Amino acid sequence: MGPVVPVLRLAYLFLNIYDTYKVLKLPPPSARNGGQPSARAMTQRKRDMKGIMTIWIIWCCIATYENAVDPLVIYFPFYDEIKSIFILFFIVTRARGAEPVYLHVIRHLIKPHTQTLDTLLETIHLFGDFLVVLVSWPVQ
Repeated sequence: MGPVVPVLRLAYLFLNIYDTYKVLKLPPPSARNGGQPSARAMTQRKRDMKGIMTIWIIWCCIATYENAVDPLVIYFPFYDEIKSIFILFFIVTRARGAEPVYLHVIRHLIKPHTQTLDTLLETIHLFGDFLVVLVSWPVQ
C-alpha cells in the first residue's frame, strides 16, 4: 500500500486544521444586530465547533492507536487497505461520520473513567504550571 496511508493521514490532518480555522473565524456582522453576528450564525458556529471537536477527538484516537498498536498488527493481511478505508471514510464524511463513532464507541469507553481522567489532567496541569514557574525563576 506504500505511501497511501501517510498521504491520507496528512490530508485528514490538514482538512482538520482548515476546518478549525474556518469555524474559529467569527461570522460576518449583521446590520440588524448593530454589527454583531446574528443569533442564527452563532448557533451554527456552535454546532460546527462541536463537530470540529469530535473530529479532533477521532484524530487523536487514530494517532494514539497507530502509535500503540500498529507495530503489532501491521502484518495482518489487508491491514493497510482497511485502515485507508477508515481514514478515507472520516475524510469524506467529516463531522457526520465522526459524531456517531464518538457517541457510540469512544464516549462509552471514556465515560466510566472521567473522574480519574479529570484528576490526572488537573495534576498534569498543576505540574506544568510548577515547571513554568521554576523555569522562569531568576538565577543569581
